[in-house]
Amino acid sequence: MSRLHEIVNLLKEFEGISRKYVLPGIIHRLRTESYDGEYPHSLGEDSAAISTACDDYVLLTTDAIVEDLCLNHPKAAGFNAVLANVMDIYAAGGVPTSFAIALSYSDKSIGEKLLEGLIEASHRFKIPIVRGHTNPTSRSTYVVGSATGTVSTKNLLTAGGATPGDKIVLIYDRQGKRGEHYRLGWDSVTDRTSDETVKRLTVMTSIAAEQLVTASKDVSTAGIIGTAGMMVEYSGVGCTIDLSPVESSCPQGIALEDWLRMYISLGFLVAVRPENLSELLEVITQHEMDAAVIGEVEDTRLLRLVLESESATLFDFSKGSLLTPKGNQV
Repeated sequence: MSRLHEIVNLLKEFEGISRKYVLPGIIHRLRTESYDGEYPHSLGEDSAAISTACDDYVLLTTDAIVEDLCLNHPKAAGFNAVLANVMDIYAAGGVPTSFAIALSYSDKSIGEKLLEGLIEASHRFKIPIVRGHTNPTSRSTYVVGSATGTVSTKNLLTAGGATPGDKIVLIYDRQGKRGEHYRLGWDSVTDRTSDETVKRLTVMTSIAAEQLVTASKDVSTAGIIGTAGMMVEYSGVGCTIDLSPVESSCPQGIALEDWLRMYISLGFLVAVRPENLSELLEVITQHEMDAAVIGEVEDTRLLRLVLESESATLFDFSKGSLLTPKGNQV
């Protein structure tokens, strides 16, 4: 079996992708059965964009941390609850403004560590914690966070705008280390100061202000390929990802097979028109981030992987919704 086909099989079995398969059904039901479920720029986006009486959207996002991390590494769980939400706000081109948390635990020491992680992250990302709910006598242990942000209505970045001919660009910080508590995590935050971290994250607000990209998503636990799949499916298109430049982007000591599946702590995928590519790369450099052009959006319903002279199809979205709900909300 060729290396490419080994990678395809690896990705098909990757839990970070396979657990997304339930999303289309859940989101479809919420859209069709909940009150005003077809609200624009909401279900299916990383952050819901809520209209206001002024020229800004209020952004709203929610993320939960798996119980295993809460039990075994509670400080990291609290920190990552903030990180996950902040990334969603920046992926929409916004600025985070507030954070709320729900905590559940029975072990007081775990509760203390969860709080330590939350407080540390609030300083690292400069986001105030304004509201919370705590159950200190629960049978389950979890942390669920929700963040708000703002973005100008004309600068909103969505996941659903990629068009054929766009280049797909990975934006990330090559400096970092493998996650201490999650092997498929790339940590570019722990050893950064707050100012250094925010400077890198605001690359997305600069990109949004210059209106340089057509679509945007943060690199989630679905990894680079899973995130690319969600973006193009939500946009109603397909793409080809060239694994050679992806491999060239790998940080030192990280194999391609791992990098493709990694949650990248300061990582984003964007789609950009070719005529805006050079300006985009300049903005990325100004924010001391790294970039790799890894693929192209196509007028298909396929996600194809290419490695040297060989190609293979990973996703065929023409067979029905796979990772995201049918159609976009733009």
